[in-house]
Amino acid sequence: MQKWIVQGLAPILCGFALLLAVIGAGRAARASLHDRVAYRLAFADIDCQPPQGMSRAVFLKEVRSLAHLPATLHLLDEDLTARLHRAFRAHPWVESVGCVAVGQAWVHVEIAYRQAVLAIPSVEGRWRMVDRHGVLLPESAVPSHLPVLITEVAKPTGPTGSHWGDARVVAAAKTAAFLQAHLTQLHLNGSQIEITEGEIVFSKPGVRIVWGHAPGQEKADEAPAQVKLRRLLDYQKEHDGLEGLEHDVCLLAYQGHFPLWSDEPQKAVSLYGANHPSFQTDRDQVLNSSQSRRRCFTDAKPFSVDTSSR
Repeated sequence: MQKWIVQGLAPILCGFALLLAVIGAGRAARASLHDRVAYRLAFADIDCQPPQGMSRAVFLKEVRSLAHLPATLHLLDEDLTARLHRAFRAHPWVESVGCVAVGQAWVHVEIAYRQAVLAIPSVEGRWRMVDRHGVLLPESAVPSHLPVLITEVAKPTGPTGSHWGDARVVAAAKTAAFLQAHLTQLHLNGSQIEITEGEIVFSKPGVRIVWGHAPGQEKADEAPAQVKLRRLLDYQKEHDGLEGLEHDVCLLAYQGHFPLWSDEPQKAVSLYGANHPSFQTDRDQVLNSSQSRRRCFTDAKPFSVDTSSR
């Protein structure tokens, strides 16, 4: 019986030994080719699309510096793909890294970049931007179309590429990102955002929009973000614009479109002014006319969900 066992195991053991030999030969061949010029590539020669407004050379230099990688890549390194994925993901402009493809004498990386959706003036007199998640982006020129958060917020709690650390920044960024594709149509490019009693308010000279809470953070009696947007687009289409009015689209069972109060302060924040306004202003004294009108509605009529508004 032992003879049969040996006879049965012999082919398996021989096959296993042959497999180990092939693996060893492959590794030996890889090692012999490792340092050949044909299997090396300068980090600066990686093929990728850089962030908007930045050259590929500058972007790759920053990626390599942040990741502490050598100037020359050995394309036969077994962990090269994983190391490159981590290196590019660490750059503050990078939201995600897709395919990292390594071939003979080339490397290609697919990258999705963060997009600025909101500008925030800092107490140091500089402008900073965040993406849709409230992540602090590298300092660069601020596009004039971005909404500006004028509510005083805490300083960023972490470095560039990390979350700002203030819930109000996240709420404003989420709302700005949700409306980003419609800002031009609604004439809200460069608008100001303030947060009053937890509600987000957009304003420009001649128009004020009480949006309410950020998408996904609505209260039980509050309209979903899609309903709020549809109300604004429908009103704009039917009345040839939103100007000259205050639009309250917050509640599910109520919406209001009122003439702006003549004594309502008009504040202007310019991205290109010599100095942005100090945070020590009378922002807390800004009249929230829509809230007083809304209280008249809610006091007179108990809330009931109108499913047709959806």
